[in-house]
Amino acid sequence: MSAWLRLHRLALADAGRRVAAQPVASAVAVAVIALAVALPVLAFALVQSVSRATAGLDTDPHVNVFLALEATDADVRRVEAALRAHPETASVRFVPRDKALEELKATSHLADLLANLERNPLPHAFSVRTRSSEAARLASARAEWAALPAVDQVSAEFEWAEKISRWTRFAARALAGLAAVLAAAVLFIVGHLIRLQVVTMKEEIEVSQLIGATAADVRRPFLYHGLLQGLAAGGVAIALAAAVIAWLNAELSALTSSYAYEIKILFPDPEALIATVAAVVALGVAGAWISVSRELRRFSQAA
Repeated sequence: MSAWLRLHRLALADAGRRVAAQPVASAVAVAVIALAVALPVLAFALVQSVSRATAGLDTDPHVNVFLALEATDADVRRVEAALRAHPETASVRFVPRDKALEELKATSHLADLLANLERNPLPHAFSVRTRSSEAARLASARAEWAALPAVDQVSAEFEWAEKISRWTRFAARALAGLAAVLAAAVLFIVGHLIRLQVVTMKEEIEVSQLIGATAADVRRPFLYHGLLQGLAAGGVAIALAAAVIAWLNAELSALTSSYAYEIKILFPDPEALIATVAAVVALGVAGAWISVSRELRRFSQAA
């Protein structure tokens, strides 16, 4: 066990010396890999933020029917009867204007402003659950309800929530594809850089093999080199993503400071960050393994 640990300790020290011997090349390699990794991290943070922000949105098919401000109790009863009798209606909930104002005060940052109003600016409304979310059927029902006497406006906000949810799912799939492409790019970059080192050290490797070094002995320092590059690139990528997210949040905060809500990009969870660094390290080791193994086979064939 002690001999095994010693071999790996020496290989790690050798890899560290190689990195230190080429600081510019190593820094450029880490920067390129970090940029490739930071892009999906930022995209994941954006998709995750939108997904969480829209998780509470109501995507059930429903339509809001707003009455005119001057609508009477008799108008309310007539509209309610018409809505309940419609074949597309599953259920109807009446929202009196006073209750709507109370709910608005409880759920927004405008409670102080609303408390100073001399009169309630909100109309009576009905929330109608529909039997279908099919666009054509909803459009027909909305047109009929908008034509009812005393009805001022008909809206279906759930359609926006549904579209956002659909686009979020698409973005998640696109992000998976982007991550796969960039993972292949990282594998290629690490493999190419390691290959250049192997070719440069060809004579030294052949001499070491002549005195008894195995393929595993030759490969080990390069694997640690790939590990160190992956670890450094993963850390830099997370730091870069954190800086960009902090800058974007500052800009968004300044942009939405006068509104009643705040838009914020959430930083990925620690588990996701650890998984990202582990994946980059694994790609670094895999790229080194593939490159060194290929070059060793080429050396043996040439001999």
